[in-house]
Amino acid sequence: MLKKKFNLLSILFLLLLGFLYRIYGLNNNYSFWTDENHVAIFVRAILERGNPILNNGYSTGVYQLLQYWLSAVSSIFFGLNEFTVRSPSIIFGILTIWGVYLLGKELFNRNVGLLSAFLISFLKIEILWSRQARPYQALQFFFVLGAWFVYKLTKEEKFNWRYFPGFLACGILASLMHGLGLVVFFIGFLYLLLFRFSWLKKWILLTILMALIFGYFFKDLIFSVFSNFGDVNNLFYYRVFLLHNYPLLVLLSFIGFLFLFLQKRNSWQIPVLFLGVHGAIVSFFLDQPFTRYFYPVFPFLILLSAFSLLEIPQYFSSFFKRSKYLVFIIQYMTFFALIFLFINFGHKFTFFPKQTFSLNEDMQEVPEVNWKKVYGFVDEKLKKDSDAILISNWNDLPVWYLGEGELDYLLRKNDSISKDALSGSKFIPNLVELKKIINKDKKGLIVIDSWDDRVPDGIRGYIERNLKKELEVDRLYSVQPRYWLVEVYSWGF
Repeated sequence: MLKKKFNLLSILFLLLLGFLYRIYGLNNNYSFWTDENHVAIFVRAILERGNPILNNGYSTGVYQLLQYWLSAVSSIFFGLNEFTVRSPSIIFGILTIWGVYLLGKELFNRNVGLLSAFLISFLKIEILWSRQARPYQALQFFFVLGAWFVYKLTKEEKFNWRYFPGFLACGILASLMHGLGLVVFFIGFLYLLLFRFSWLKKWILLTILMALIFGYFFKDLIFSVFSNFGDVNNLFYYRVFLLHNYPLLVLLSFIGFLFLFLQKRNSWQIPVLFLGVHGAIVSFFLDQPFTRYFYPVFPFLILLSAFSLLEIPQYFSSFFKRSKYLVFIIQYMTFFALIFLFINFGHKFTFFPKQTFSLNEDMQEVPEVNWKKVYGFVDEKLKKDSDAILISNWNDLPVWYLGEGELDYLLRKNDSISKDALSGSKFIPNLVELKKIINKDKKGLIVIDSWDDRVPDGIRGYIERNLKKELEVDRLYSVQPRYWLVEVYSWGF
């Protein structure tokens, strides 16, 4: 009874600390990065028109639908700003700590659950993704909770309807956050197929019907993903991400799997299945590699590592069975030595609250730029001269900061269509068309950054040589591992 109370108080304390670490400094309302702007645009549309649909009729369908509405609810109560749009991720970050504890306790024991929750609470990668206006933290929570429901379901001798609806709900909610949420369904049913095939035979018609329903709603996404097979191989990227940044985590996870396998315990199956299947999907079916795509299954590495951290001391102390005191000392010395090494290796943990966390600490992926400053400057220039046109190589940034319909042209290689669906702006597909526009319009501004590789050939050099540089911004935070240059050019002013 005393141990249960201690565990309860410990997890509540971790939830409180996790909340404080994730919310600290977020009310500074640092500039959104590019994909966050996309979410903010549709949140504003909900607040203004009651639906995540832009004035030009553009919507993303079911993609990120739940993310839009959750951020909109937050914004109704606290106003539309960076903090409120990001705040749902904080909630899912806290829930993930609780979910990892539940899954660790169910797969292994309370100690593994508690240690896993502790590690999740202070991992930098977990904190930073709990502070973004993106669906990946919610995905992670639904992956973990979905795995818990599936495991609880398969532990029963007979099919138990108490857990199956929970699994379905996790898959549905995850899918409404992001297309990767469909993986919850895929892995869950694969697990049932492998280890409870007799159940699926009884419910084969229901299973087929559900597959057809979800296949219909997500047919475009499913088709686009499967069409990439054979043309995509991101395995090297994710191997570098894990082995360069988290080698000890990977090693301990593998040792944990070996312990479980040799002990003939089936609790390794859920973590390994989620890691293996999801890792294969993001490596061979998605056309772009990003750490955030692998992120939803990160807790399964933590769970196996936590089991390993507790099992290794037990293994070493087994050689000194004659002295229970020596066994006790060996166990605790080994455990604390491993924990110290694990926490300090690579500086991936933080035990002091920080106001900022860079998304590029592990891999250089996301342009973290002070877009507020860039488009604040652009807004002032355009207000002084309403006849000036605006050109950019990003479509969502000007829509969020300046409003819908404010972007006139988009620098983008595109031969099939002439207009951007989100912003309504016309494409400038080559340097010849850009020269025509500059000659036709007396005044204009061009916002161009160094990250995008879809800018037509020759345009960057022409702009640098012939137009006036008005502003240069290369960072959002004072300390970043890499800077991305964004420049504002003008003519006619």
